[in-house]
Amino acid sequence: MQITYLCAKHEDWIYSNPKQALHFMARDEMQGTLLLHCGQYTEAIPYLGCAFDIAVILLEVDGGENEAMKSKVTSLAGLLEETYYHLKLPEYRNAILDRANSVLQATESAMLSAFLLKSVHQ
Repeated sequence: MQITYLCAKHEDWIYSNPKQALHFMARDEMQGTLLLHCGQYTEAIPYLGCAFDIAVILLEVDGGENEAMKSKVTSLAGLLEETYYHLKLPEYRNAILDRANSVLQATESAMLSAFLLKSVHQ
């Protein structure tokens, strides 16, 4: 199961406006976290999910080298996992954790490849 929260139009906007997207990510994370802590789990998912997708895109835009964004992807995945836990949706819990792990592994692989290419060309 592959979970995404943003439509293609909004994904394109984030790629074109990464600095502004950072503000939207923070806003959505704050709103989703507030809803989660208030027990409004279903309402929290769109906010946390959009913040997660924005973080994934911003990590990609930064070439996978932004440690703060890696941490953000991990923390947002944890918040989503907790939300799905409260909603008794184990398949969604697993899917978001799998996606976060895939994203982080892909950035590590890309960074290793870039490092190896750079060292070969020196």
